[in-house]
Amino acid sequence: MTDFLNKLQATFKARSKFHLFLIFLIFSISGSVSIFVSDLLLKLLRLESSHIPIFIFWPLKIFVIILSYQIILLLVSACFGELKYFSKYSLKILNLFKKPQK
Repeated sequence: MTDFLNKLQATFKARSKFHLFLIFLIFSISGSVSIFVSDLLLKLLRLESSHIPIFIFWPLKIFVIILSYQIILLLVSACFGELKYFSKYSLKILNLFKKPQK
């Protein structure tokens, strides 16, 4: 068990087992809140699966979840004092949405 935790600690570059716990806690809170926020946002914009075709709704919902997750991850990590740790991961994902420069 400790070997597994040490591998996780190395993979996530956690400073301690408590830091690893904090990283997982931030990931889990951010994921749960992003699902809630994406549902709320789509309902607010009246983009529900009953109003638009399913092949448009699900890609749109996944896009909104990914985008909201990155923003929420930064907000939650800032609340826990781990913004510096999580900003490098979020910026990598958000850079995928940038328009390529010529």
